[in-house]
Amino acid sequence: MARPGILLRFSERRHRRGSSLNGHIKPADATSPVTTPTPRPVTREKSWKHRSLGSITSIFHGHSQAPQNIYEKPVEVIRQEEYPHMNNGTYLDHSGTTIYAASTVTRFSHKMLNNLYGNPHSENKPAKVSGDMVDEIRLKALRFLGADPEHFDLVFTANATAAIKLVADSFRDLAEQTRSGSFWYGYHRDAHTSLVGVREFTRNGEHHVFAHDQEVEAWLEHPGAYHRAIDRVSSLGLFAWPGQSNLTGRRLPLEWAGRVRRLREIQGTYTLLDAAALAMTCDMTRVFGDPSQAPDFTCVSFYKIFGFPDLGGLIVRKDSGHILTLRKYFGGGTVTMVKTLGGGPVWHISKGAEMTEEGGLHDGLEDGTLPFHSILALGEAIEVQRDLYGNMDNVSRHVTGLVARLYEGLRGLRHGNGGEVVRVYEEGGEEVTGYGDSRRQGGTVAFNVFGEDGGVVSYDRVEGLANERGIYVRSGGICCPGGIFTALQYEPWQLNRAKSAGHRCGPHGLGVINDLPTGVVRASLGAMSTAKDVDTLIEFLREIFVTPTTTRKRGHSRKNSNSSTISNSSVGSVGSVAFEPKPAETFAVQAPPRVTSGCCSLS
Repeated sequence: MARPGILLRFSERRHRRGSSLNGHIKPADATSPVTTPTPRPVTREKSWKHRSLGSITSIFHGHSQAPQNIYEKPVEVIRQEEYPHMNNGTYLDHSGTTIYAASTVTRFSHKMLNNLYGNPHSENKPAKVSGDMVDEIRLKALRFLGADPEHFDLVFTANATAAIKLVADSFRDLAEQTRSGSFWYGYHRDAHTSLVGVREFTRNGEHHVFAHDQEVEAWLEHPGAYHRAIDRVSSLGLFAWPGQSNLTGRRLPLEWAGRVRRLREIQGTYTLLDAAALAMTCDMTRVFGDPSQAPDFTCVSFYKIFGFPDLGGLIVRKDSGHILTLRKYFGGGTVTMVKTLGGGPVWHISKGAEMTEEGGLHDGLEDGTLPFHSILALGEAIEVQRDLYGNMDNVSRHVTGLVARLYEGLRGLRHGNGGEVVRVYEEGGEEVTGYGDSRRQGGTVAFNVFGEDGGVVSYDRVEGLANERGIYVRSGGICCPGGIFTALQYEPWQLNRAKSAGHRCGPHGLGVINDLPTGVVRASLGAMSTAKDVDTLIEFLREIFVTPTTTRKRGHSRKNSNSSTISNSSVGSVGSVAFEPKPAETFAVQAPPRVTSGCCSLS
């Protein structure tokens, strides 16, 4: 049921020997504060690596060599020293949030207990301490992201979604002054639900979803074919896309922002990049290194990069930021004067519109009291990240090697009859897979599990069994409705069928309807992930779902709704108890306790 123009297809290649290994490069030396204990020196000899990684050779067939170290210390040592709270399981949901380092909490606590911080919207001494701290960390965060403060400003927000909504609110308000009373909005099919939601601010259907990269390219060649009101340069528009798919981890082109800016036909169209997933394991100099090519607006989630604090941000290209100051709403601290009483019209003066030497765009956009304690924690998180990993390029290379190992291991799982156990959803096929190339692929793998008879195992069942083993993945629609629709090769009628059948995103959704999955399982890696984490997941899938022989007959079961009835060829054990199914029988296995799956509907 594949449709023309949709490039996403399944990789069918078998497991290849060898893995993508990265060379060892030491990061620049960094001095740790006195509050962080100095770890004992660790010898990085080959025998130590083999001892620390355990029985990798027996678990991961074809990969007898452990990945080389990218960081100054072996990642296993970093895990022991900084992430003891990760010892109770195998965490593979870094795209949801990565895990915070112990030193971040220690340093943050030390500063909180040894300083007095007041509300920065004041001139008393504690308030000034907070204000100076916020200014310092704002610049530190911009430099960490590779964004020159001369050309970019950072607006602190609750999360990436709040940053997106700030942009959307501004465009909605400004659009009221246009002839059509609306703005045109285009977004890529891989957009996170938060990007999709911006379309609700347009009127008369002035929005368009681009089904694939080639359609974006066609739009850039002939913009007028995609907007009704694009025939004049005064038209207001916004084009948004994710830097990395929340579903598959595929990294999308970054050059679109510069190309949009150069087109005369759409001079009123701005660009919004959702970099929440991308920034987690990517050197963001690729995005901000050349201000002339950078997006007008870029949102990030700092907790996806550092694990703590729970904070987001909007990076604004200063040459484009004036458009945000035209929004209607203002909150405490964002204005210098407000008229409320007396005759005549009401008015206010936004701090963002003044653009003084002391202030900037952020002063008019950060409504209310800043989360200054969280910003304090962000400053410590940045320092700890540098101490542990050197730079984000090191993180990128480390994760790229591990995700290639995971991909190859999943594709190497086969039933005794040669059938696939795991189907990985990715762009292209075996000749063009992005795994192993950090410019094309992040640390995420989206997949479904299949029985020996080709029947799909419900994603929520896979997550439930993994959860019982202490392996923490995510499943469901993964907040990427267009990506799910494409990956599972849905037709509109099938989507409507799922809706009519009562499927909803979340723990009460229907994992399979008439042998068609409604979601996926997603495993994602982070800076502190190890080869053991990868191999644990692969071994779990092999032990539970691989059928080693085809001598017995395969039972048949129809998988729909929320039923846990599965073919006897789909499962070789339940939980930690193995069993041998009887020939030609269908087993009804009681479902494990429900776990919360990744959110968002199919489309």
